[in-house]
Amino acid sequence: MPVCDGCGAIVDDAHIRARIERLEMATRYRPIHIQVLLLDAAPTARPEDFFYRAAGDRSAGSRAYFEALIKCTGEDPAQFSREADALAEFQKQGLFLTNVVECPVGPDLNAAVGRCAPSLLKRIQFSYKPKYLALISPALASVIPMLSEGGWAERLILNAGAPFHPGSADEAADLANGVRDKLAKTVGNPA
Repeated sequence: MPVCDGCGAIVDDAHIRARIERLEMATRYRPIHIQVLLLDAAPTARPEDFFYRAAGDRSAGSRAYFEALIKCTGEDPAQFSREADALAEFQKQGLFLTNVVECPVGPDLNAAVGRCAPSLLKRIQFSYKPKYLALISPALASVIPMLSEGGWAERLILNAGAPFHPGSADEAADLANGVRDKLAKTVGNPA
């Protein structure tokens, strides 16, 4: 059985196909120049709830998460008649969501994040090349020192030194405000 590049687990072919499908969906909405890279720990286990799947049949929790991230654009998610339109605006604003662990994981999320974190810094520096990073999962607290030591300390968007949790209405608003503030600074100083 093969080892998955996205999570480091020994997996079957269906797992590999599902990862490739998620990567293809995300790539459709990847901006050429990423202003803010939003980092989450891992994608949802339910394929219908994947952020970049513009299907409209999300669970309630996934709907709240989707809307919280779309608010980072400064737009009201309700104004979009289709999820694909909201995702296009997300892309247009230079926002991109990725996961430290590229595959859904079970109860051992912290171990999976620890296993995949070393390749994260390389992906950020050589592939994504964002201006800012916003951490949006409490499980990513352990990667803050690595990102800081890797030269990202001044470009991290955090909630009082910790990752945001967009499942909380207050923190979702703080995340949107923090991202909008950084986007405004980027527009004011494009260098």
